[in-house]
Amino acid sequence: MAHDFGGARRRRKSIAVPVLVLGAVALVVAYLAGSWVWHRPREIRKAQAWAISGAACQQVSAQAFAAQPVQIHARFENNDITFGRGYGHVSCDDITNDGGRGYGTFTECQFNSPGALEVATKTVHAYFLTGGGPATVTVKKDAVSCVLAGKFKGEQSTPGE
Repeated sequence: MAHDFGGARRRRKSIAVPVLVLGAVALVVAYLAGSWVWHRPREIRKAQAWAISGAACQQVSAQAFAAQPVQIHARFENNDITFGRGYGHVSCDDITNDGGRGYGTFTECQFNSPGALEVATKTVHAYFLTGGGPATVTVKKDAVSCVLAGKFKGEQSTPGE
């Protein structure tokens, strides 16, 4: 019986690389899940604090806005949204969708006494008259809404805390 000692040997497949890749993926997934679980209660509390309801602000055309007595004295940009207000102070934050339980965020700003508001996104330009009280503007996917209510009083803190 002849033995062939010069032939090709079978190579054993190493499982080290797939195990390392699987371990790395598991660590990333565990980190992301842990981070989400850790931060979720805070995001829910923040969304609850920023949940403002009230009567809708009076929305007017650009021409009516230009003709009214309150002029925009302060402008600022937040998340590629330009806000203008006549008076007062403002506090803005990014709020997690679905009451802090979802994915993605939207922008919300509370004004203590703006008088008039101008909000411009890439696709929307909105004008609101707010009178002398507080107002809250919400911008979700270029949809702008405004209500005549808010918790922000002008101090340097997050509304609701």
